[in-house]
Amino acid sequence: MALEECPFCHKFLAGELLSKEEIDTTEALKEKDAFFKMGISIETGERVADNPEAFVTYRFAYKCGDCGKEWNKFRIRETGGPREYAEDEEEKIDYDAGKEEEDAREEQYAREE
Repeated sequence: MALEECPFCHKFLAGELLSKEEIDTTEALKEKDAFFKMGISIETGERVADNPEAFVTYRFAYKCGDCGKEWNKFRIRETGGPREYAEDEEEKIDYDAGKEEEDAREEQYAREE
């Protein structure tokens, strides 16, 4: 049993978790009324719609132990910074590595002279 209330018969703690599945956020957003089904606020929804790869979406399937009806719930969580931020960090790392190589060459030339 799960700590879920059945949306049909409203029995508390009657929901039994059948499955938990990670789904593609982009595909989930294509579904009609996706934000409503996922319980996403407008502010969060805009961030998700602009950058779905920065979020992980889970679909939980439940079945009521009392009335036997099934339903789905969605949960969404942020996985980290936006992809642009990660790309900027990669560029910074590449720049820092190049700078270190340049500094090492300058130091070597200074020793040779």
